[in-house]
Amino acid sequence: MIRPGGSVLVNGQVAAGLPADDPGLERGLAIFETWRTYGRSPFRLEAHLGRLTDSANTMGIALPPRELILHEISYTLGQDVSQRLTLTAGGNRVLHTRPIDAARLGRPVTLGGLEWAGLGDLPGSVKHCLRAPWMMASRRLGVEEVLLVDPAGWLLETDRSNVFAVVDGVLVTPPAEGRILDGVTRRALIEVARELGLPLQVRPVRRDERFEELYVSSTLKELAPVSTLNGRPIGGGPLGEALYAGFRALVLRECRSRPAS
Repeated sequence: MIRPGGSVLVNGQVAAGLPADDPGLERGLAIFETWRTYGRSPFRLEAHLGRLTDSANTMGIALPPRELILHEISYTLGQDVSQRLTLTAGGNRVLHTRPIDAARLGRPVTLGGLEWAGLGDLPGSVKHCLRAPWMMASRRLGVEEVLLVDPAGWLLETDRSNVFAVVDGVLVTPPAEGRILDGVTRRALIEVARELGLPLQVRPVRRDERFEELYVSSTLKELAPVSTLNGRPIGGGPLGEALYAGFRALVLRECRSRPAS
């Protein structure tokens, strides 16, 4: 059973530590992935591990053997938990398992815009641990997440989530072309929209478009309406509600069809 505060394995050991000179601690050279279980079934774990592999290859971080990763995941697996696997440039791995915070699912989120030109040679498709600029900006703006906008005015993503909007009665989301994280939940929501026949466009989105509805998506919040953007109320609506209901149905189909690990 997972304790209220969760469990942590460091290199497969409980209550172990990291070397003080690990580049992941000293310089932020680390990557991570977070997935969750519905019941005891991880949702699209293979997609998360595939993205972890891509991030590791881009940053030159060694991957542990796949069998070892799967063993540790299975060993700590629990009912309705999230699992975050962090890999450092020092060759260390941390697996943090904790109960899902049900209050976060679908809860409205406040956003503030932040002009963002990227991190130089590090593409947006890498899930890295260099989060300080975004955290400082969200504190300064007094919001939960920052909405990253490139210097030309095109929406990218937030510091924790992908973005879906409704413009002229159509769901729109920015394309994953290396500048944003290709979220696993994002991909599932796109699948759902197409299955349900909801109007959907995967296209560049400008910050000055009129958003009738606005949402953020991620593993730990699923699909959540944006209550305010830069202090301006927005909220959700019927298209987002239909999309979210379809996502929940997809989760039930996929996770019920797989035996628990």
